Amino acid sequence: MIELEVPPHYAGREQAYVKHHFLREYLERLAFKIASAFDELVYVDGYSGPWKSGDENYGDTSFGIALERLTAARETWRDMPSRRRDVRMTAHLVEEKAGPFRELEGIGARFPEVSVKPHRGDFLKLAPSIASAIPQRAFTFSLIDPKGFTLDLDALKPLLARPRSEVVFNFMYEFANRFVEHPDLADTFDRLLPGVDWRPRFASLTADPASGPDERKAFLLSCFKEAVKAIGGFKYVADIEIRHPGKNRTYYFLVYATREPHGLEVFRDCQVKALAAQAQIAGQKSQAKRETNGQTSLFGTEWESAGINHRQFLDEQRNAARLLLLEIAATEPGIRWGEVWPRMLADYAIRKTDAGAIAGTLRKEAMVSFPGWGGKKRIPSDDYRLQLT
Repeated sequence: MIELEVPPHYAGREQAYVKHHFLREYLERLAFKIASAFDELVYVDGYSGPWKSGDENYGDTSFGIALERLTAARETWRDMPSRRRDVRMTAHLVEEKAGPFRELEGIGARFPEVSVKPHRGDFLKLAPSIASAIPQRAFTFSLIDPKGFTLDLDALKPLLARPRSEVVFNFMYEFANRFVEHPDLADTFDRLLPGVDWRPRFASLTADPASGPDERKAFLLSCFKEAVKAIGGFKYVADIEIRHPGKNRTYYFLVYATREPHGLEVFRDCQVKALAAQAQIAGQKSQAKRETNGQTSLFGTEWESAGINHRQFLDEQRNAARLLLLEIAATEPGIRWGEVWPRMLADYAIRKTDAGAIAGTLRKEAMVSFPGWGGKKRIPSDDYRLQLT
């Protein structure tokens, strides 16, 4: 495993580094792939900042990472000798506060390959006009990363419901969990979770003596994902848990929504890398704490509990995905593999290759079959039909 070198300007906000690690990986693959099929890629950042940037090129901000990736993708396709494409890259950056917005206004000069459009104001109010300004055939990726949880999803529907679009939300679980029982904020949660019957469900949860913090976390996350899926008409919604640096406590979730299986495949690939980065950072902080306290570790950071928990989590996810595959085989015999693996990835943090490996193992164990699967093929093709043996 390659040891991460976290830049010093991320000190004290390592959770932002994990988020940016994911965004950098994801946007690199998204921008290059989308540029092969669309004439324009539009990036929308609803809460741009910049906040606490310590990099002169804003490489430690979400919009800086996005603009750099859009620039790289455009240049790559434009310079490709055999399949040259001149793809338009546009970025709508929104910031409400005067000071950060003044800084934001000068960003475009640093990224001349991207048409940067700064907007000052409330993103919830500006979202409809931004959506109407996006060409119909353009592909849109939105990052919605507020400092709190007071979002009105209905106000974002014109943007989210665009058929050629994906979105990543920062769902501030820590704040939502803290205030979900506050009587004066029930209407705030109604706007955050439109169309979701969260009140009776939460009442039932709190009345259950067997429920605890994990059940509460699962409840809030599932309600938010349900609302996002319905508002945007997305087919798949997945998430990444971001934890406090060096602590076994959830800070927030990155919630991703897409209509395409390929998008889900890329998301999970990038998630696994981001989780590995998070585990390394946690291990490094744990080691640093030991050394500060005059303790020594017999092993390297890969043996720290964070790394063990990370591997255990991924094993649990693969085991759960295996059970889901068996359930689908039992209840939907004859279903195409191309319809099965996206459902496995939507529910669990596994890669497409993991899903294929699980299917191959179950086939060897004679628990499922795929008629027509022969030869030396290691994983099923999308058109193979799943059967319970």
